[in-house]
Amino acid sequence: MGEHHVPLQIDENNNVTKVGHNMGGSYEIKEAVQLELFPTSVNAGIYEQCILCGIETTTLKTTHIDFRTGYIEGAGQLCRECYMKGSAESREHISIPKHFVKTYSNDMELGRQIRKYYYENY
Repeated sequence: MGEHHVPLQIDENNNVTKVGHNMGGSYEIKEAVQLELFPTSVNAGIYEQCILCGIETTTLKTTHIDFRTGYIEGAGQLCRECYMKGSAESREHISIPKHFVKTYSNDMELGRQIRKYYYENY
């Protein structure tokens, strides 16, 4: 996906009054609204909190759980520090390369490869 550029028409008070091209659709703006670049009221609470220590994590609340690191299903999100506490043996989960799922379509073969990976790396 590349960048998309849209022309803006700006009045003497630096308000955007029109968005888009004259040909192919444009939008007139009837009422000027002041927008903040990084509004605090909108940004407040957009990150998950760690379920152990309570600090704000770097994980957006909008991030799907399948794409999170440190998420415990049924419990919630961990910060990096809490997620990394202890040794690899003390954690109840492992990470496997994504290509395993695509490469080994047979469940028995996938299980064999995951066990092999576990014994070689943990």
